[in-house]
Amino acid sequence: MYSPETSIESLRGFGYTEGEARFLYLVATHSGYFSTRQYLTFTGAKSGEKSMAFTQKVLGKGHATARLLLRNGRVYHLFSRLVYRAIGRENLRNRREHSVEHIRTKLAVLDFVLAHLDYRYLESETEKVDYFCRQLSISRALLPAKRYKGAVREKTTDRYFVDKFPMFFAAEPSSSPVVTFSFVDPGLLSLASFETHLLACNSLLSAVPQVNFVYIATRPRHFVAARELFLAMAPCTTNPDPGAEGLRYFHYRHLWETKQYQKLSTEQIEFLNQATKQFNDALTEIRYHQWLHGQITAGAVTEEFRRLAPRREVSFRTELVDGQAALFEPRGASRNRETGEQEVKDRSQATFGPGFKEAFGGDTQQAEEK
Repeated sequence: MYSPETSIESLRGFGYTEGEARFLYLVATHSGYFSTRQYLTFTGAKSGEKSMAFTQKVLGKGHATARLLLRNGRVYHLFSRLVYRAIGRENLRNRREHSVEHIRTKLAVLDFVLAHLDYRYLESETEKVDYFCRQLSISRALLPAKRYKGAVREKTTDRYFVDKFPMFFAAEPSSSPVVTFSFVDPGLLSLASFETHLLACNSLLSAVPQVNFVYIATRPRHFVAARELFLAMAPCTTNPDPGAEGLRYFHYRHLWETKQYQKLSTEQIEFLNQATKQFNDALTEIRYHQWLHGQITAGAVTEEFRRLAPRREVSFRTELVDGQAALFEPRGASRNRETGEQEVKDRSQATFGPGFKEAFGGDTQQAEEK
C-alpha cells in the first residue's frame, strides 16, 4: 500500500524537490488542477522565479498542461499517468480533461485542503468505503453510489463517493474521531445541486452516529439558505427508525411470551435479547401492555418511540475559499456581500453565471505525456 511519504519519495524521483513533490501529491489526490497562486500559498514563497521554475518544470516533463484564462492567468492540469502511478492511483479520474465547472470545483477543493493541512483526509474511494463499512459496520448499500456500464456487455460497476468532496477528521484530539462531510459550491446560482447531494447521502447520514458537515463556497450568497436546507433535510435520529424498532420489540416479545418460538428466527431472538436490555424502562412497559390489550395503536407506538429517541448531534458550518475566481470571472465581484443573485427556477436553465463559459478557457498549452 502506498503511504504519502512513499508517494512523495516516488515523485522526488522525477526530479522534484520535496516541497514540489508534496504539493503535487496534494494536487493529484484532491484536485488534478492547480494555479500558481496555490503553489505559492503552499510553499509560502513570493511570486517570481520560484513559481516560474516549478511550472516550467512540470510542463517540461510532460506531466501537466496549462490552460490560459482571464487576465493572462493560467490553470495547470496534472494529467501524466506516470505521476498518478507514482502515488498508486493510476486510474484516478483527476487525470482526465474536465469542464470549466469541474475545474472551478476542484480548485476550490484544493484551496480548502491547503488551508487545512492538519486534517486527516479519507483520500480515496477505498479508504471511505473501508471506514464506513469496516470500522462503523454500515452496510455498503447505504453509501452514495453511481453505477457505470462496463466495456463488457451487461456488466456494470458501482462506484462510491464519485463527487470526491473532502471527507476528513478534524485536528482536535479525540479517542473516537468523527468524520466531517462536505459540499463544494464554486459559484452556483441555486441550491439544486446541494439538495441533490444531500438526497444522495441521506441514507449514510442517517446511519452515522454523529453528523458534521461543512459547506465550502467561493461566495457567501447561499450560506444562510444552505444551513436552513441542511437542517431541514438532516436526519434527526439514527437509522434504523426507532419507531419501527420499538414496534418490532413488542411483536417479538409477544411471540416469545406466548411461546410461539417457531415463529422467531435466530436473528430475531438476538434482536429481542438486545432490545430487552435497551427498552427496560417503566414507560415502555406501560406502552407494551397498552398495545397488547388494544388500548393504543401501532401508529401511536411508533410515534412514541420516535419522540423519546435521543436526538443526534448535527453540526453545520460554512467556509469561504478563494477558488481562484479571478481567473474565470470577467467582472470583479465582492466575495463578502450579496451581489443580486438570480434564482434558477427551472432546473434546465444554466446553473452557473457567464464566467463559466468555455470561452474563458479555450486555449490550452498541450504537452506530450511522459
